[in-house]
Amino acid sequence: MAAEKSLFPERNSHHLSSTFSGPVLFLFLGIGIGYLITQVLLWPMIPFSYRPNRTLNITSKIDVDLYEEVRVLCFVYTKSSQHHLQATGVFRTWGKRCNKLVFMSDKEDTEIGAVSLPGNGNRIETWRKTKQALKYIYDFHLDEADWFLEADAETYVVMENLRHMLYPYSSAMPIYFGSPGIVMSRAALRRFVELSLPNPKLCEPTDTGATMGKLKECLEKVEVVAGNSRDFKGRRRMYLIDPQARSNSYLRYDPNYWYWQYISYRGQDGTFAWSNYAVSFHYVQARNMFYFDYMIYRLRPFGRELINESLPDKNRSSREA
Repeated sequence: MAAEKSLFPERNSHHLSSTFSGPVLFLFLGIGIGYLITQVLLWPMIPFSYRPNRTLNITSKIDVDLYEEVRVLCFVYTKSSQHHLQATGVFRTWGKRCNKLVFMSDKEDTEIGAVSLPGNGNRIETWRKTKQALKYIYDFHLDEADWFLEADAETYVVMENLRHMLYPYSSAMPIYFGSPGIVMSRAALRRFVELSLPNPKLCEPTDTGATMGKLKECLEKVEVVAGNSRDFKGRRRMYLIDPQARSNSYLRYDPNYWYWQYISYRGQDGTFAWSNYAVSFHYVQARNMFYFDYMIYRLRPFGRELINESLPDKNRSSREA
């Protein structure tokens, strides 16, 4: 075979070229035509969402400031031993986004705006402090806000998301949301102080005990409605834990674990069940409040397109006071 190829080189080359030249030519021609069609016709039509915005001329951003339209007074429980650390963390982070911030403590502190409530600040007296605090806010600050947020010094609140949640509702509606922390309308606060608090048949007269169940009972007995704090996907927006919780007990459903016993509505398990518009987290240490502030308000991924947002419709179905 080798001798034959050497004796007839021209015949061999002619045979090879005649065999492969046609298909190869058509192959390259097809690739070229396909490339031109892609560049001219198809490329402008394909939405490559992963491509960054290189011009930075982003026009889809919604810049809505609800600070004046949804006024929120925040009153935060603390104690004198926490003023320099935990309460200061609230004061220097999310608290400054409240329309008004008042600390309820066992000692007055003009530096952070703390007022003194009678009592020694023990946990067993939380219900007493709650009643005193709500009466104080009613007496001195009722007309300074539309909504009134109760929280403790270990709660972190994304105030923009809270206002977004409250936006559809009128403060003239007797309604409340929670927890952690309870936010109530002006009408709800008025009903609690004027109707429920003075009547021992409507509101627990003893001072000791946990707040949450007793406060809800006092509100509901004077027809204050419990609002839905979940987002449009049914995910919670107010959390009893912080997003840094490392224990799987918070993420995996366990009917015997305190967290799942406490919440009234069980949603999807895991971190993906957490809302993109979370309102509040609990058990947040002071050092992490500054961390959250940085991650939420300052850190930005370069080149990411902003999502399109819109305000929800105003709610007209709830009863007004």
